[in-house]
Amino acid sequence: MRPIGIFDSGIGGLTVARAVSEALPGHSIFYYGDTAHLPYGEKSPALIRRYATEITRELIRLGCGSIVVACNSASSNALEAIQAEAGASIPVIDAVHPVVNAVAAQFTGGPIGVIGTRATIDSNWYQGLLKSRGFEVVAKATPLLASAVEAGFHGGEVSDALIAAYFESGDFNAVRALILGCTHYPLVADQIAAALPASVTLVDSAEAAARALQMALQALPDGSANARKREDRFMVSDLTASFSLGAQRFFGQPVALVEHKLPSITG
Repeated sequence: MRPIGIFDSGIGGLTVARAVSEALPGHSIFYYGDTAHLPYGEKSPALIRRYATEITRELIRLGCGSIVVACNSASSNALEAIQAEAGASIPVIDAVHPVVNAVAAQFTGGPIGVIGTRATIDSNWYQGLLKSRGFEVVAKATPLLASAVEAGFHGGEVSDALIAAYFESGDFNAVRALILGCTHYPLVADQIAAALPASVTLVDSAEAAARALQMALQALPDGSANARKREDRFMVSDLTASFSLGAQRFFGQPVALVEHKLPSITG
């Protein structure tokens, strides 16, 4: 079985890589974090599409047989371009559709909340998909939270202050579930839960994406059982000591990051 390619704007997508690793332990993972251009959440849709398609092309060149877009901003702004780059024979799993499907399977109607980067929320991708399933939607951009988590400010005063500021209005107190529409947010899920009534269920995209990938691989002609010896690779476009330290937080175990430039991306 060919490696699974997973990418994000930074190292936050390692939460998805971790879920994929647990769901498919015999499969190699090639992870790419575009740390030179993070956060995608503040980029234009055109620039997000450019970065996402270049990374997809490189992961396929490296031999990946499936692609997981572990970034809600890229999923909601560049999915069609990524799919076109990958081609019909390579499954592409995004971060949005699987979690919307999971919510629809668990709840019938009612208000659903979504938080994410500005690019994710402004795309209206989550809102449109949820409304098409009969849900009311309460959405809010929380643009500073992902950057704070990526920088290591989680589980403390900085993330507590940001969460308090974003949730003090009480907009999400009556929702049935809150979608954590950014792969960084699982690291502050407990803090977000503490800011909400106990009746609100938190839903993140990592486990949903891993389950969707598992089903997609099982549907391939060669199935998912013929896994070879696992050889993971973790690449970033700009390597710093802080990213190396942060990678372990997101993946849950030591990660050896290597810098891997994309020659076609210079800005």
